[in-house]
This record gives sequence, C-alpha cells and structure tokens, in this order.
Amino acid sequence: MKWISDLIDFILPRHCAVCGEVLSRSEQEICLNCLLALPLIDDAHCTEIEKLFWGIVPVERAASYFYYRKGSPYNNLLHHLKYKNRPQIGVMLAKNAATELLTKGFFNGVELILPLPLSKKKERSRGYNQCDYIAEGLSQVTGIPVVRGCITRTKANETQTHKNRQERWKNVEGIFAVSNPDAVCGKHVLLIDDVLTTGATISDCARALVRAGCRVTIFTLAYSHSF
Repeated sequence: MKWISDLIDFILPRHCAVCGEVLSRSEQEICLNCLLALPLIDDAHCTEIEKLFWGIVPVERAASYFYYRKGSPYNNLLHHLKYKNRPQIGVMLAKNAATELLTKGFFNGVELILPLPLSKKKERSRGYNQCDYIAEGLSQVTGIPVVRGCITRTKANETQTHKNRQERWKNVEGIFAVSNPDAVCGKHVLLIDDVLTTGATISDCARALVRAGCRVTIFTLAYSHSF
C-alpha cells in the first residue's frame, strides 16, 4: 500500500507544523530537524514549574515538555494543535514526553489521567478538546486510563490571552467543579493542559480535585515563563 500513501502525499502534501516544510513519508506532524531542535525542559526547570504551585495548591509533581517562548516557531505546534484541526500533534508530542518522563518515575503512583475541560462553547467551535489528545498520547505509553467528564466548568470565563498575571487569576477563580467525585476520590490523578503560563487555570482545577479528595500531579505540553 506504499504507493497509495505516496500518491496521497503527492496530491495532498503534509507540512511540518513548525517550519512548514513538506514532510517525508516517515515523518509525522513535525520534520526530523525541528523535532531534534525542540526546546525541551530539563529536570532543573521542572523544579521551577513545581514552585509555581507552592502555597497555592498541593501537587505531588509538575512537569512540562517544551518551552513556549515569544517569537519561537515552536509556538506553531500549539497553534496547529488548537486552531488548525491537527490534534494528532498532541498525541505525538505527549507520547514523546511520556517516554522520557516514564524513565524518571514521573508517573509513579498515578492512577487516572484527567484532561482539563474546555467550555462547551469553545469545544463546539473547535470541534474537539486538544487536552483529550494529549491525554490519549500519555495513556498509550503509560497504560494509565483516561477519565473524561468528571470535571466541569461552572462558568465560561473570558480568554486568558491578553490578560496580565493578576487578571488571569481573577478570571478563572472558582470556574471548575468535580461533577463525579466518586470516580476520583482517593485517587492520584494526572491533570493535563496544553500550556502553562501563570498556572491560574490549572491551579483552580487542581484545587477542586484536592477538595474532592484527590492527590494531584500536573503535566502540560508547553511552559511559558514570560510571566
């Protein structure tokens, strides 16, 4: 069936989500050169990420996979993942991240993976929740089951994009609730989001889970330390 795949790539060439170059048949979503140059976050900076939650919400561990920096072409990964109908980018990157983090014991004791929910309006507009695909990639490598629907948004908040640090925290205060506490009470859960900036959104969700009796570990694909 190789000729069919080659014909499809010739008629509808696939492009790297970072640099835009045409992908070869063996490349998926990102070309090899861009994948090798991905600005990964090392162990020391994972400690920096965990510090974002100190005094705010008790988390077991926290980590992100790569840096989200102003002007970086790697920001295209999240743009394509969220707005260009390329959710498989989330699966691929999450699988790569999980393979690395698995050797470091990051998932030890984690029993469930919970993707951060979008508002209903945003998910209808986008057609999917990108966090579901990130969770899927992590689950494929770790074997940890994904649970959806036990966290809900109690209200649709405004976008965080153009808000400063203080406005971001105020904007997401109290927007999450655990709708099915029996499914998660007493469990060690891995809470998933696409990008971590101030930590405001995921912290509010984590607090709701802690109140429901969960131990919480946090993972995001990207981390922006511009705030």
